[in-house]
Amino acid sequence: MEEEKKEQEKNQEEQLQKCMEENEKLKNEIDQLREKLQKTEEAAKKLSMLYQTVQSEFEAYKERMRREKEEAREEGALRVAKGFMEIVDNFEKALESAKSTTDINALLKGVQMIHYQLTRFLQEQGIEKIDTSSGFNPLEHEAVETVVSTQYKPNEIVKVIQTGYKFRGKTIRPAKVIVAIPPEEREEVT
Repeated sequence: MEEEKKEQEKNQEEQLQKCMEENEKLKNEIDQLREKLQKTEEAAKKLSMLYQTVQSEFEAYKERMRREKEEAREEGALRVAKGFMEIVDNFEKALESAKSTTDINALLKGVQMIHYQLTRFLQEQGIEKIDTSSGFNPLEHEAVETVVSTQYKPNEIVKVIQTGYKFRGKTIRPAKVIVAIPPEEREEVT
């Protein structure tokens, strides 16, 4: 009996020792988990601060781009206005000259020079006249009238009523034209 008691005590001591070891292991794990949690919280805080900084910088970037775009638009408008001022100045000189000159040819030459200056200025801005020599194109021409004719090819432009313009290849105003049609098409229309 005594031995049984000792055996029980020994078992209890071993179990107690195991429990204490297990308890120590759990404490260590808890400490490690607390440390990991603290590091994770610190990393999350840093990422949150970084996110806020990036977001703030992005908002500042968007505002700067908006301002720069507006400034570029204003500079472009100012450049165009200055170009037109030169042309207006030349028109005013021509009008003043027209009051006192009797030389119509000199006046006409002055107006032609202003027309050339204006045309060149528009080309510098990316605006060009629409070509009407290659036949009717509904993307660039507006037929305001048709003429029955055997003298012209079908869809040939007979006359330009109003010049059309493109801006960097895109039609901004179609040319208004009179287009030839063969006699048989005229009969189909009526």
